[in-house]
Amino acid sequence: MISARSIFLSVLVVVASLAMVAYAAPAGNFTGHYSFGSPVAAGDDVQVTISLDVTNNNSFDIRNAAIALHDPRAARVTYGNLNGLALPAGAATRVSGSFKVPRALFESWQKGSSPAMSVSFSDAQSRPVQMFIEF
Repeated sequence: MISARSIFLSVLVVVASLAMVAYAAPAGNFTGHYSFGSPVAAGDDVQVTISLDVTNNNSFDIRNAAIALHDPRAARVTYGNLNGLALPAGAATRVSGSFKVPRALFESWQKGSSPAMSVSFSDAQSRPVQMFIEF
């Protein structure tokens, strides 16, 4: 018969293993944290600086990447790009840029929604790749 202590220890080992795997495995290929600079009203738009710490969770370095700010309802609509970025594998890179966005979009960020931002680059076979950053 298996003792209660053996069952407890087995469960503990399984839980600890799952926790380590969950901690080690990034949620996505790119994750990030952002902050906003002081916004400046410009009619129906807002000019705002976004500072971003983006982490490349891939196993390869990325050179000449671009980060784009998208409209969350229409991903093909962008409000600007940060170009020529180097994103080392497994590391966070700090970037910053100024973007002009609709006032309603900026207000949605102030209420808790996150900007929709992507990383674009060419893979080892020179094919274009675009992946969204998870905040």
